[in-house]
Amino acid sequence: MTTNKDILVSWLRDAHAMEKAATDTLDRLEDSLERLPHLATQFRQHREESRAQTLRIEDCLHNLGTDVSLIKDVASRTLAGAQLYAMAMTADQLVKRFMAAYAFESFEIASYLALGAAARSMGERAVERMCDEHLEQERAMARWLEQHMAEVTEDFLRP
Repeated sequence: MTTNKDILVSWLRDAHAMEKAATDTLDRLEDSLERLPHLATQFRQHREESRAQTLRIEDCLHNLGTDVSLIKDVASRTLAGAQLYAMAMTADQLVKRFMAAYAFESFEIASYLALGAAARSMGERAVERMCDEHLEQERAMARWLEQHMAEVTEDFLRP
């Protein structure tokens, strides 16, 4: 029988895999900003936030007496890599990568909302606090991507 703690652990492992994939994606996105180097700084900053988030998730898992899921980490990173590879074959790859990053941020926001609600209902205050912190960082990145989507699109359309 699956317990609420099992679900929380599974969702924390999912979040860990999600942040590992985000780090890989941010590395590749930063590399594709040759024409817009002033945008790369935000990707570097968010990559470091994602790395720190990964460590905080690991701490929460250890405090719950468990560890990360290597299978989930590898599967998530492989899928993210395949998606980026598919986009790399298109002329408008940077625009599509920005769109994908925005969609991914939305997924991360939803993930931390659900995970935080689960932690709150179980009285896992440390996990809840971590989710609240991560949620604010993901929302800030989503806002930033939204603010720069037009700039990236317009740059692509310029000869």
